[in-house]
This record gives sequence, structure tokens and C-alpha cells, in this order.
Amino acid sequence: MEDTIANYALVLDFDGVITRLNIDWRKLREELSRYLGIRVVSINKLFEETHGTQTFWLAHEFVERQELEAVKTSELNNEIKKLITTFPGTKYIATLQSEKAVIKFLERHELLSIFREVLGRPRFASKEQELKYVVNIVGTNRVIFVDDSRQNIETCERLGIKYCIHVRNYPEVKHVIKLLKEISHTYW
Repeated sequence: MEDTIANYALVLDFDGVITRLNIDWRKLREELSRYLGIRVVSINKLFEETHGTQTFWLAHEFVERQELEAVKTSELNNEIKKLITTFPGTKYIATLQSEKAVIKFLERHELLSIFREVLGRPRFASKEQELKYVVNIVGTNRVIFVDDSRQNIETCERLGIKYCIHVRNYPEVKHVIKLLKEISHTYW
């Protein structure tokens, strides 16, 4: 198979890359702690550690309600929109948000058909599981992962994925486009 950019998978995080959800995560963590009757230090860690349990489902439904409200008013990162509408390869979203909320957001912005799949809660308990899923389809050398979390970038690197891009200045994606040009040796 010829190695062109069209053979690559672009895997994007949702909150922090595609959009910024209008959620006060600290406040939500406090409310979730009261609701569950346990101290929640990290919502993502809670989901990872309780995946499949009753606590997971209670937390998922509680957080999902907030995410569904937030996607109604959250804005699309226009820099990313340009990227995803012109990138010729397969596109995925790998997020720890609710798949239902992400799909609602993509439908609102008429972008759902651009993505092969949305990987998120409740199917996956961690970013690592989502990345392994994509790697099993396209291989580590054909995944281009973009995330705003340093921890997720470290997970990407630990899995041996060749292209792990840390987006630090939302909504700037110039360095993502630069890397894609280097991979393809052209601007597709």
C-alpha cells in the first residue's frame, strides 16, 4: 500500500481541541462528589476506575446531562474545522466525554459524517483504550493524535504512536498542519 496521507488516521480530542465545553469542571466535580457520596478528585480517573459498575453509570448519567447542555452553546474551533474538512485520511474523535454529547455537537455543526467514529464514554474507560482501538485498525505509524492534555500525549508516546501532538494554545493548530505537510510532503 502506498504511504500517502490518505492512509493515516487523524485522532482528535474533543474538549480542548475541537471545542471548549462551557462547563466549570471544578464545580461539576464537587456536585458529583455530593451526588455519589464520595470524594471525586478526578472525573476521568473515577470513570476509569469504576468502568462498568453502578457507580460508573450513575456518574456517567450525571456528567452526561451537563455535557449535553454544554454542547448546545459550545463553539467549534474554526482552525480545527478547516483541518478536519480538508484532511483526506480517516478521522476519529477520542474523548472521555459522552459519545452522545459529542454526536449532538457534531450534528449541530454538520460535521458528524466527516468522522469515521466517535470514541468516548461509555464504551471506553480511558484514552489509552481508545488509542489502542485505533492502533488495531491502522497501526502505530499511521496514527496522528492531537490532544491538549500532556498526560494523554504521554500515553500516546508510551503506546509507540509515531505522531503525538500536544495542542497548547487553543484554537491554534498551525503546528498540526505543519506536521501533516511534513508527513505528506505536500499540502493535500
